[in-house]
Amino acid sequence: MVSVLGDIEAMQKLGSRLKAERLRRNLTQQYLAQSLGVTLPTYRKIEAGDGSVEFRHVAKALGVLGYSEALGELIPETQPEIRLKDLLAPERKHASPRRA
Repeated sequence: MVSVLGDIEAMQKLGSRLKAERLRRNLTQQYLAQSLGVTLPTYRKIEAGDGSVEFRHVAKALGVLGYSEALGELIPETQPEIRLKDLLAPERKHASPRRA
């Protein structure tokens, strides 16, 4: 499957959304950096969409802003795999009890 957004574009889009949410809440970059336990330059890289930032820092930023559950929704739950041969296989019959 071909991605609509490349890796870089996706990280930049996420970073800009984090920045917009931070500004909407009137929080400083320094406050978020301290909340995440990262340096200010690292937090700035998160907002810039720099792919060198560890994913755990990005995930924690989402959590601090109240979006932890959104991470779990990125990939839908998988359903049990149903194979064509299972659908086409005849239903098995149980053996009848032995006669005396």
